[in-house]
Amino acid sequence: MTKENGGSGCQQCKKGPPALSEPLAALREAVLDGLVTEVEELLDGGLSVDADLGGEATPMHMAIQEDQVEVVKALLARSADLASVTRAGWTPAHMVALTNNVEIAELLLAAGMSLDATNMHGHTPVDLAKAHKKTEVLAVFKKKG
Repeated sequence: MTKENGGSGCQQCKKGPPALSEPLAALREAVLDGLVTEVEELLDGGLSVDADLGGEATPMHMAIQEDQVEVVKALLARSADLASVTRAGWTPAHMVALTNNVEIAELLLAAGMSLDATNMHGHTPVDLAKAHKKTEVLAVFKKKG
C-alpha cells in the first residue's frame, strides 16, 4: 500500500484490500490516513492495537508503510507488538527498513524493536535496507548493532 494507490491493496499481488468488518475497515482507513484521534477512539472502543487488518498486517505495519509518524507514536503508547509478523513474515522492522524513515526507525528501536527476525525469504531488516539502498535507516540500524 502506497500513497500512490491510496492504500487500496497489496502492490505485489494487485489485489484489493481484504474484506473487513466495518470497525476494522474504519481502523485501517484511519491508520492509512494518519487520523490519530480516530485511531485512538477506535482502539478505546475495543479494537486491538494488534488487529489483523489484512494479510496479518497490524495497524503498526500499515502506519509504518504509510510514514504515519504520529500514528506510530500512538500505537507505541498502547504497547503495539513490535514482533508481530505479516503473512509474508514481515515485522515492523522489515517495514521501516524499506521506508527509509529515520524518525520511525528511531522510535521503534527506542521501544525495543529487534532487527533479528527474518521474512519468508530469509531476509532481516538490515538485509532489506542494504539491498534497497535505504542508507539513512541502515545507519540508524547500525548504531543499534
